[in-house]
Amino acid sequence: METIQYKPLDASKSEIRLIELLPTATDTSTQRERTPRCNLIHASLDDRPDYVALSYTWGDPRDTEKITVDQSLVSVTRNLRSALEHLRYERTIRIFWIDAICINQLDNEEKSWQVQLMSEIYQRATFVSIWLGPADATSDKVIDFLKQLGTKAMGFGLDGGPGLIRTVSQQWRKLASHPRSFRDRSKQRVTVGSGNDMGKMVFQMGDLNELYYSISGFHEQDRLFPLEGMASLFKRAWWGRIWVLQEITMAQKAGFVCGTKRISRRCYKAALNTFKALQYVFQEIFQLEGVKLTAYQNSICLADNDCPDWRPTVLLNMWETQRFSPGPYPLLALLRTTCIAGLFSSRNDIILEATDPRDKIYGLLGLASDRDQLKEFGIVADYTRSCQDLYISVGAALLRQGHLSALSLAQFSKFQPGQPSWVPDWSRPLGDTLQGISTDHMTPDPPYNASGSLFPLAPVFSGIGAEMSVSVSGFIYDEIHDFCATWADFCSPHVQDIRQLPLILAKRYLGKILRLSFLRKTLYKDFKERISAVARTATAEIGYNESGRWARIGNLRYQTAVQIIMIRADGPPEMRLLNSELLKLMKSDGIRPTIDVRSAGLYCGEILAKAYKRRPFVTAKGHLGLGPDDIKAGDVIALVMGSQVPFVLREIADGKYKLIGEAYVDGIMDGEAVAGRENVGVIKLI
Repeated sequence: METIQYKPLDASKSEIRLIELLPTATDTSTQRERTPRCNLIHASLDDRPDYVALSYTWGDPRDTEKITVDQSLVSVTRNLRSALEHLRYERTIRIFWIDAICINQLDNEEKSWQVQLMSEIYQRATFVSIWLGPADATSDKVIDFLKQLGTKAMGFGLDGGPGLIRTVSQQWRKLASHPRSFRDRSKQRVTVGSGNDMGKMVFQMGDLNELYYSISGFHEQDRLFPLEGMASLFKRAWWGRIWVLQEITMAQKAGFVCGTKRISRRCYKAALNTFKALQYVFQEIFQLEGVKLTAYQNSICLADNDCPDWRPTVLLNMWETQRFSPGPYPLLALLRTTCIAGLFSSRNDIILEATDPRDKIYGLLGLASDRDQLKEFGIVADYTRSCQDLYISVGAALLRQGHLSALSLAQFSKFQPGQPSWVPDWSRPLGDTLQGISTDHMTPDPPYNASGSLFPLAPVFSGIGAEMSVSVSGFIYDEIHDFCATWADFCSPHVQDIRQLPLILAKRYLGKILRLSFLRKTLYKDFKERISAVARTATAEIGYNESGRWARIGNLRYQTAVQIIMIRADGPPEMRLLNSELLKLMKSDGIRPTIDVRSAGLYCGEILAKAYKRRPFVTAKGHLGLGPDDIKAGDVIALVMGSQVPFVLREIADGKYKLIGEAYVDGIMDGEAVAGRENVGVIKLI
């Protein structure tokens, strides 16, 4: 089998290769005549050539078929050959840019500078054609449904941003509160900004309401989302590739191809945003109102499990995010978006992946708003560089930029060898941080303020490679005295579903944290303070506030925690003694013994959101806390200036510490530990 004979490219002219994809042969009776044929040509981006850029996934490199390039028969992956067969015209030549053919993949030097041009290549393309793969048993039906729905949804501006999705979901939530026989066919004219360059949309409210009635499952049943087929489509390999985020985002015009079916990016996005608006409705009426959902509605509510829409949502909305509000993301925001899998950190289908772990960085640089500054730190596409060196350099660059929140992403265990403890491993799915992130994907939210207002000094780096250390402003405040089991440890060994008997699990979990509080009796003055601290610690004091917003909730779950701990109030003598104290507390505070099922359900969900892969602990000073699941007694609690959260560290030798992870420490999350301090020391992380 021959290889492509490449001629050198001129980097000074921003030169690229393009292919002329020849039309289908008139005689396709033989395999050779059916084989896609193309010729390589050179072009300078400075000359603004007309071409279509292909966005696709390579597929299994061992599963290859033949195409003809410049009269030579060469091997490409089966998926690429299939794309060429479907995308070629019958009578005319098409001009394409396709990375696997147009870049000499065996030349790392060429590959490095061509990769640096890729954002420009996709931005300047006349069109970006997104190949999802050949049709299957359900894909034609799904594409037809999404195209029909998306066309309607575009009339309401649903191809816009997340703000309009929330506006629509709020309107639909009002409809969900009415009797099923009620129909709001209001003639009220509504004008909304679509949030993109399509201007304002004008429609009648009744028409938007009819869209809800047609897909909600409360009314008609003949136009419901084809969830199984959507799940199959959303799980296709294209959605999970890190490079496609840049490719679809930089494209001025783009469309999807699946078999012989086509749908525009705008139409696909409008359909998916409609799905998200409906999902918000079902999540809120279930979580906040306790409405019983049908199997169809529950599948939409739990789309991450049954119909994973996270990847399509990110990919389809990034185009607008980069151009409008909140604006282009810096690298850290892009890494958060593509690497955090949250409660599903054991699943790779939540994040965007790369065969080469260096591409978890290189695939995002073209989108990063801070790429020029990163270039000054030496962060550019360079395939002669090791993954270890790249990740360490990125970790150091983020800290130099002042992003101390990146330390919360330095989680264990690491897939890449030779990484210092303070460097995040971007090649693995990362768990949720204690805080979420605001709409800019940069600002931690809800806010903590553990380090107060003391100003941090610039980090100081020393050493190279795995031995590189960073010195940050901070001090050791406390140490871990003891800890208890994780939430998952309470599950039956025969039932791995952590949703099993949530109230009973919550009772056991809260009881264990309460027992920890009795090991050090120096901090909490009375039983009520102790229970309040338990209730806060179980969720890191974060949950749904009275307005239904994810926020710091203080002691909002205190009564619910008491009610849950009192479930099945029996057991050994010490438990009966504890329950008698709880009964006194309930009587003095007027807490009803009957549990509020909705509040308890919310609380269990909030506990799970923070308890996953975390372990409750008590410090030597008596603080309850929540830290990484691999903490040990004797690990220290450190305050790093400029960080909103404390960290658990493990002393290795000579005042050098290994970063174990971030922590919630009850009673010091608002600067109490730094009150009265004017100066702090330096902590050396290795």
